[in-house]
Amino acid sequence: MNKQKAILILLLLPLILFMLFLYGPFLLMGLLDSSWYYSEEVDIGSFDYNSVLTKAEKAGYEVEGSWPWPGNFSGFEPGDAPKVRESFGSAALVQNIRLNYNENSELIVFACENGTKAGVGTCIVVSNFSHSNPQFPLQLSEFPDDSWMLEKLGLLFGSDEKAPEKYLEALKKAAQNQTWDAEIQVNESSNFPAVYAYLMESSDDSSYDNYALGFYGYPKIGSDTKEVFLKDGSQVGSVKYFIPEAKVVTYDKGNRYIENRYTGNRYIVELDSSGKVRLEIIMHPGSSGETIPEEEYRAVFRRMFEELGLPSEAVDSFEFFASSSRIW
Repeated sequence: MNKQKAILILLLLPLILFMLFLYGPFLLMGLLDSSWYYSEEVDIGSFDYNSVLTKAEKAGYEVEGSWPWPGNFSGFEPGDAPKVRESFGSAALVQNIRLNYNENSELIVFACENGTKAGVGTCIVVSNFSHSNPQFPLQLSEFPDDSWMLEKLGLLFGSDEKAPEKYLEALKKAAQNQTWDAEIQVNESSNFPAVYAYLMESSDDSSYDNYALGFYGYPKIGSDTKEVFLKDGSQVGSVKYFIPEAKVVTYDKGNRYIENRYTGNRYIVELDSSGKVRLEIIMHPGSSGETIPEEEYRAVFRRMFEELGLPSEAVDSFEFFASSSRIW
């Protein structure tokens, strides 16, 4: 009897495998496809980014993304630069500052990743794009003029009147022992407000280069944004910012990630420190074609906004779109 069953199974196995090959993907899609709601990005105004995420964790929400806690990211605090704070929020950091001598040569300042014993760690770099061989040192003739260098180093590090000459001499010495460019590390933070004021005064135009695109290609301020300053069409400098962003997630009916898949509807508030927010709902697996009443999901987001310390009335300004082809 057992032998007969084994023979029968072997005879049916090719047919079973063929049926799985033919219809399996459709069965799998039925299990994985989910209904999906999403909004475009909305600027809801300034808010305290760190406070919002702290409240999210205290309220029991899941928080995913970037927190600019000290030591987590290399960058300078903008300090007293109101326009930067207004544009990017209080949690934004300055990743690097570039001052252009001409179209080929520039002075770069950024927070060193490894820091120093004093904990400040500022890197200063002289670079020249016309330097043809990266295996050979930068020549002193490829440096900007000394007067320009001293002026800009004094602008960046003006607390010590002797610092510009000291740093310029160190850069020239470093160029002899390095290749491609000249770099030194100092135990002093740059005076960003002074540099930013100089860039504003020295330019007649500015624009943002965004390294991230929002949902479906809409422009957004992402983790890396560069502000470029121009004078008569030529670049006089630029500042690259780190704009922290995060997702705050909750689940309806307490359902969460169980046995390698989500078992409930996920409500997501995606935000960054500049005040940009996007909302999203990913429904449970196999929910393709199902819907949620609009007042129901807006009520969930209003409650989330209240607990995060965001204005709950801002939820009314979001327009939602629906899709039924989201794969987990």
